[in-house]
Amino acid sequence: MEDAKLQYFKTKLQELRKQLLEDLKSRYDEAINIGKDSGKDSADEAYNIYSRNLMLGRVETDALKLRLVEQAISRIKDGSYGVCLECGEDIEEKRLEYVPFARYCTECKSELEKKGVIKM
Repeated sequence: MEDAKLQYFKTKLQELRKQLLEDLKSRYDEAINIGKDSGKDSADEAYNIYSRNLMLGRVETDALKLRLVEQAISRIKDGSYGVCLECGEDIEEKRLEYVPFARYCTECKSELEKKGVIKM
């Protein structure tokens, strides 16, 4: 991949990383504060637990995405960005535009999902 494209994707990944960090902090703070000011009847408490678990699930998803973004930035540094980890072929630029932290080409990702090896 040419240097200008690598710089473009590096900038895109750094912006995504910044946004994910902001989202993680915001969602975590929100999850911690759910139900702090509400009543203590069992229905309220059950709803608060459900809401907290839902929000923490989003935090977990964002944390996974953040790890993938950081791995992609590392691959830019070591020169392996944009190369499928499964087959070694180039990942389609259209795919990287949509998912800049993609680790697999479309075909390999599809095959790995069918096998149940990966989900994201």
